[in-house]
Amino acid sequence: MAEAATYRLAGLRIISDLPLFGIQPCGGEFAFQDEIRIRLALVPSKLCSAAATFRDSQHVGGNDGKEVFLDFPQVARFLVRGGKEILIEPAAASDPGEVRAYLLGTVFGILCHQRGIIPLHASAIDVEDCCVAFVGASGAGKSTLVAALARRGYETIADDVCFLQTDEKKVIRVRPGIGRIRLWADAIHTLGYERIGVEQEMHGYNKFFVPVRPPPRPFDYRRLWRIYELHAAADENIGVIPLRGVTAVEVLMQNVYRLGIAERLGFKPRAFSVCVAAARNIPVFRLSRPKHFQALARTIEILEAHMLK
Repeated sequence: MAEAATYRLAGLRIISDLPLFGIQPCGGEFAFQDEIRIRLALVPSKLCSAAATFRDSQHVGGNDGKEVFLDFPQVARFLVRGGKEILIEPAAASDPGEVRAYLLGTVFGILCHQRGIIPLHASAIDVEDCCVAFVGASGAGKSTLVAALARRGYETIADDVCFLQTDEKKVIRVRPGIGRIRLWADAIHTLGYERIGVEQEMHGYNKFFVPVRPPPRPFDYRRLWRIYELHAAADENIGVIPLRGVTAVEVLMQNVYRLGIAERLGFKPRAFSVCVAAARNIPVFRLSRPKHFQALARTIEILEAHMLK
């Protein structure tokens, strides 16, 4: 087995037996409580305290959520322990890219919930000394929009998931996510990204990881300045409207990553508290636009005028 490597993600130091491409390697000093260990090990096929079964996973440990077992057939079994450790048992002949995809998606999202870090289903860019996040359902176009903004010089700090925490003054802070963008093949072609360094996400899946340059201060918190919900317009009009109060909270809650599992594990109140703080202190908008590529340049022109004013 290769020697474990050390990375940093969501403000945590991660020591992993499995190479984690797209995540910043790191060294330096960390508090012991901020260290995560990812191990390749045998994982039991089930645990006697299983509390609920999901479509492709099973969680255990009662309502305290201290142990979470996930079984993705033909890929791997995972055991997430106390926000400190992840055990992985890959399936026979599994694809390492698929194992990493589940590890850095659902599995790491659950670990964050265990630690009180809220994973938001959002892509984000640096804007001056703050960041702007884009939320929306899968397929809403978050990655395509951020990739297009990256071509205009904006630094990408997260694609698909970013990580929220509040400080003692309830200020929402964002940790950068994984340093690459997931794009369909047609988006890569349309946006003019080179195929050099592009990696297929999963075998037989027409979505690819496109590397992006690391942002300045890749490990630092950002202050979240604005949030845009992407919404498909029924016509060719592009518009931005503010969302306030309950509507803003609902939009944020709908985009908490793996909220269904988090709720069954007892983590929903923490997510709700962070979303309420965000809705109170950060402007939330709905960006309506046609989803076809021909409208992308016009969408970005209107978006830039709005978010930079």
